[in-house]
Amino acid sequence: MPDAHPRPIKVEAPTVTIAGWDYGNRSAPPLVLLHGLTDLAWSLHPIAEQFADRFHVLNLDLRGHGDSSHPGRYTVPHFVSDLRFVIDALALERPILFGHSMGSIVTGTFAGTWPDEPAALVMVEGLGPPPRRGETELTGRRVIARALIESLIEDASRPPMSGIDVACDRLHRAHPSLEEARLTELVEAGTRPGPDGGLVWKWDPRVREWIAVFDRERYEECWMAVTCPTMVVTGTHAWERWWNPTSAVRPGPGFDGPMSDTERHRRLGLFADVEHHDLDAGHMVHFDAPNELVDVTTRFLTARLG
Repeated sequence: MPDAHPRPIKVEAPTVTIAGWDYGNRSAPPLVLLHGLTDLAWSLHPIAEQFADRFHVLNLDLRGHGDSSHPGRYTVPHFVSDLRFVIDALALERPILFGHSMGSIVTGTFAGTWPDEPAALVMVEGLGPPPRRGETELTGRRVIARALIESLIEDASRPPMSGIDVACDRLHRAHPSLEEARLTELVEAGTRPGPDGGLVWKWDPRVREWIAVFDRERYEECWMAVTCPTMVVTGTHAWERWWNPTSAVRPGPGFDGPMSDTERHRRLGLFADVEHHDLDAGHMVHFDAPNELVDVTTRFLTARLG
């Protein structure tokens, strides 16, 4: 049976500690959840708890995030190796892998590297961003690289927040669909006292380095090797709420517009067995449409796994 409240866990890998939440029901098939960049496991708690009756749910903080270690090394191979270690350490057989955004890049890479292991793959907003302006041209790539370096410097030099009200205000501006109680809950779970006072987010500013070395072609090669049933969920409003350079979260420069249908179909076509759902949500689908996300995931897993 699932636990009444999820139990905090820590898995000690050789060079990093991975923290997270175990929702009990350990005799059930395992379901592993991974959040996105600068997020934390507790962000996915409303999704995780709705699957605890049927699955052994493990909701993990990626390295550099939440209560996991902040070792300063944040490439996709590092994230994937951490997932490999957790699956082995906890003896998870045929896990279902559920990822959001960067978490989907990690789970998709894992599924393409060990294609016989996952029972199913759920990628929420995991196809990557739209193509950047000039990303295939040398001059364009240089402009993008400079802007990304400048954003890393900005993150590293940002002063701490004076208190929880300021943190809640920042989170609200980035994610206006969140209710006040949920905002406060996420801020309390996702911040810690700064070394010189105030509050800082629990994610290491250096995790944004992952964006600077984003290698879409490498990830797509892994997707072509995925053999398990795969569901891709996208948010209809992801462009204006996330990738648009005028949005509150400013994930990166150089985007001309939303991903075209042609490009989306091309990326979906890389998977051997895939279905796609577009939900009325922004990039943070689990914030904007949590019930709809649970519904489509439940239908997918029921149809494919019984």
